[in-house]
Amino acid sequence: MTSIPEIVVYPREMLGKEETKRLRRRGMVPSVVYGMNVDPSPVSVEPKVLGHIIHSEKGLNSVVNLRLENSEQTRHVMIKDVDRHPVTGRMIHVDFIRIDMEKEVSATIEIVVSGTPTGVKEGGVLNIVRHDIEVACLPKFLPGALKLDVSELGMDDAIRVADLPKLEGVEYRLDERRVIAVVHAPDNKGDIDEEDEESAEA
Repeated sequence: MTSIPEIVVYPREMLGKEETKRLRRRGMVPSVVYGMNVDPSPVSVEPKVLGHIIHSEKGLNSVVNLRLENSEQTRHVMIKDVDRHPVTGRMIHVDFIRIDMEKEVSATIEIVVSGTPTGVKEGGVLNIVRHDIEVACLPKFLPGALKLDVSELGMDDAIRVADLPKLEGVEYRLDERRVIAVVHAPDNKGDIDEEDEESAEA
């Protein structure tokens, strides 16, 4: 288990559009910490520090320890949402959600596929049906991207939820029969997906 990164946050005494603009001109990102039946706390953060976490292995699923400026007051959170400028792409607002390290959380994990299936080398077509999957676990077990090697897939072979790696403390929140990736023969592309969806619903 990796260590939990810490971010210093700065309290916002004033609110409103003008204060938000002032913070952005200073290079800070207006933010809000909410959740766990506690009043929202308006703060600001330095974008460079936050950017390092967002682009880390766990990305937006990172557990972060927020520490209030000039104090020992801390709180475990996750990054709930990041708003970016539509042109420049810079962060303009961030929402943090409070979490209890002893209680289960849900998150969506990206599925990163690697390898060239044997079936593709034989003329088949690889279809990535799902690019992410919802999981539930304690925060300390929350994985980053799920790496999936499809090299062994032959013609008309499929990887289903039941075939995904078993991760410590992690539960996949999707029917185990659902297809993640499949190699189709060129003349029947799509047949396995439809059958899978129908059987899972039944």
